[in-house]
Amino acid sequence: SAEKALCSCPNRSKRENENMKIEKDKIVHIDYVMQANTEEENESEGESSHTGFLYGHDRMMPAIESALDGKEEGDEVLVRLAPGEAFGERREELVETIEKDKFSKDISFVEGSEFEVPGANGHPETILVSKVTDTHVTLDRNHPMAGKELSCEITVREVRDATKLEIEHEQPMEDDSQCGCSGH
Repeated sequence: SAEKALCSCPNRSKRENENMKIEKDKIVHIDYVMQANTEEENESEGESSHTGFLYGHDRMMPAIESALDGKEEGDEVLVRLAPGEAFGERREELVETIEKDKFSKDISFVEGSEFEVPGANGHPETILVSKVTDTHVTLDRNHPMAGKELSCEITVREVRDATKLEIEHEQPMEDDSQCGCSGH
């Protein structure tokens, strides 16, 4: 399969990134599968996801960043994470039972469903409806993977130098006009 170059500038080739090692101020793109370490869940493959991030700027779980240090494009890594290295321990204070009449009559709660609300840090917070009775609803604000040991299978897809703009914004910027190469 043909690899997609993130910069279409003719002066920047895919070869520039060959053998580039992951270190501070590199943009790293990975494919990963994260799943809980239970016999039942490890029997089936988890769904693969993709992400890109600026390495060395606390944009990824520290244990994952540490495992990726010095790796190159094509490397595969397996990281086992204790709850404290991943999404934390389950916290019972994040589980709350509330009387249904405190909510609008238009709201219908379904056990096992999830909904999002604005979180304290501006990111959406997912809330699980864990129990519904005739008079009460129990809501759980713990991350679904909180309290679980996890395995994370990672494949490094690309390693490249970050541009000044990417370092300033602490994230990949995929716009070719911001590629940072000298060909523009």
